[in-house]
Amino acid sequence: MSERMDYLSSARNVIGGLLGVLGYLFRFARLMLKPKAVLAAKLLAVQSQLAACIDAVNRKKAPRPRFTLSFRLLWIALLRWLPGWRKFAHVMQPDTVVAWHRGVARLIWRWKSRPGRPAVSREMQALICRLSKENSLWGAERIREEIAKLGYETPCEGSVRKYMVKPEKPRKPSGTWLPFLRNHLAIAWAMDFFTVTTLTFHTLYVLVILE
Repeated sequence: MSERMDYLSSARNVIGGLLGVLGYLFRFARLMLKPKAVLAAKLLAVQSQLAACIDAVNRKKAPRPRFTLSFRLLWIALLRWLPGWRKFAHVMQPDTVVAWHRGVARLIWRWKSRPGRPAVSREMQALICRLSKENSLWGAERIREEIAKLGYETPCEGSVRKYMVKPEKPRKPSGTWLPFLRNHLAIAWAMDFFTVTTLTFHTLYVLVILE
């Protein structure tokens, strides 16, 4: 029960962080529509308040801010896409942002490296190969059923299909299109009809005849 509660709490935090990032993106889109003078005034207002907060923290008159997950994700994105991002990291050290980035990278690597399906033993591989070779009309599902009848723990259908004997590919015909076209070039002709849209969005109808 406790593991389930921890999972729900983690999922709730992740969803909240992603929604916060979407909120940042929405604000960014709104700022893109503002005139430059308005943006400069807003930037000055924010910088003045930020300077006051930093001064209060440095004088230990205010506690250091707690950074939300969405704030950390935003700065991880800025680390990757904003040139000179270190100059804008005032309320935390740039090394802190780098540590956040490494933490996310470790989580992604851990997720990619999570254990998957158990490996198929050599004995099971040989059994699948033999059954598919002796019964060429059997598919992966039928072979799984026969393996279960023999008392083995059956692998998934994809693993069975992986170790089945592949049917031989049909031999390619000796002739190719290039010699055929070369031999019949004197008597061959072709016709094609298609449309072309111009830069002014007019449609041209083209008929091409090759002899």
